[in-house]
Amino acid sequence: MVIDLTQDSDPEDQVRSGVISLLPSKRGPETNSDSDDVILNHKRQPLQSTIRRPSSATSQQSNVTTVNGFVLTSARKLQHQTPSPSPALLPATAISVVVPSPSRQLKKEIESAEWAGESRSITSELTGLSEEFFPIDVHEKRGRKGAYPAARKINRAKIPLPIGMPGPILTKESQPRVHDQLCQSLMRKLAMIDGPRVSVDPTDVQRLARVTANFQFINKYTLRNGVVPTPADFIGGCGCNSHCSPETCLCFDQEEDFNVKIIPYCQARDGSGLQVLASEFLTRKAMIQECGVRCNCDDKCPNRVVQRGRTVRLQIFNTGRRGFGLRSPDYIRAGQFIDLYLGEVITKSKADRREEYALKNGHSYLFGLDWFPDINEEDIYVVDGQKLGGPTRFMNHSCKPNCRMIPVTSRIGDGKIYDLAFFSLKDIPPLTELTFDYNPNAHKSQNVDPSAVPCLCGEDNCRGQLWPNQRKGIK
Repeated sequence: MVIDLTQDSDPEDQVRSGVISLLPSKRGPETNSDSDDVILNHKRQPLQSTIRRPSSATSQQSNVTTVNGFVLTSARKLQHQTPSPSPALLPATAISVVVPSPSRQLKKEIESAEWAGESRSITSELTGLSEEFFPIDVHEKRGRKGAYPAARKINRAKIPLPIGMPGPILTKESQPRVHDQLCQSLMRKLAMIDGPRVSVDPTDVQRLARVTANFQFINKYTLRNGVVPTPADFIGGCGCNSHCSPETCLCFDQEEDFNVKIIPYCQARDGSGLQVLASEFLTRKAMIQECGVRCNCDDKCPNRVVQRGRTVRLQIFNTGRRGFGLRSPDYIRAGQFIDLYLGEVITKSKADRREEYALKNGHSYLFGLDWFPDINEEDIYVVDGQKLGGPTRFMNHSCKPNCRMIPVTSRIGDGKIYDLAFFSLKDIPPLTELTFDYNPNAHKSQNVDPSAVPCLCGEDNCRGQLWPNQRKGIK
């Protein structure tokens, strides 16, 4: 028996005799057949293509059976007198399979066919030079991402432009000007200063607002990194009652050669009740020691003047050639406390760096806290009023000053941090500029160094220079 697996072969390549064809049946098989072989009919071919053996003279009957989706047709001889038994297959015989070769048309189609990209994926082996690890178009991709977007073509002639009243955003008058904002900021800063009012001359508000755009007014020292105050356990104080007595109070300093207490303050001569600096103290070089937080006396103690704060109004104004200055609308008595010099308290090393920067970019506002000689010069602290400070930052120099800077402490025992207080040297009429000597130990020289910082005070005893060189120093 020979089985043909396909009908795609050419007619001349097929075996004609003794072939069982696997053809699905499109219709029911014929009822009569003269063949004794088993015939499997394929559905794609008509039933007439089935090859049968020559029929015998004996009458036969055909039965149909479906096996695995194929139609099985069996034929056998009929017994005329008895019914035919159930269908049965013929005895097993040798079966050979014919593997057909493709037809000429199919060969041509195979040769002309190409692999589809989706059906056959070719993946190259990843190596060290593969583009997955070393992309060669990375710069092109970055360039495309960073490129400007293509310009859109817009027909502006078709865009309606409504004409009407401009909105508030387009109104120039509604936008706040920068000068107005700076002036408002300046007024807010001045309002935060403690004590009587600090004002600005009305004609100099805008100019001062630009100068103080990066300046902040403060009411006490701002300690920076590296500045460590003396612990409170080492701060001294007196054991007096509500009011201290100069004879018994330990806060008053004593003369070196005499057993006499130094009393810095006294009542003003005009009977105003103000505590002013004693006349003998205005000319001597000494530190004022006030009662502090460790003392038993109250705030009304006569030895608490500076720590009670400023008692006069101040005004900042433009002097013209010498920049901004400071004056007071009030009458100031001789020896009256005016205000403190405030700023950032920094270390000596940081102050040196700021001094070098100030020589190239502007003015220096450094004052060293070097009153006590037993402290090493490299360990002292320095007050810088460049960015943070009080109104006294605008006080100018004069070779004939009407004020004086005196060190004051209420932390007896702390020799590195103390206050720098301004007191009037004489009676000062209202609206008189307040000045002090930047370098009180200097003397007038006949030959003025051309590289020195010039003095612009205009007094008859003007020294002509502030310092002998461009570096101010911190002394």
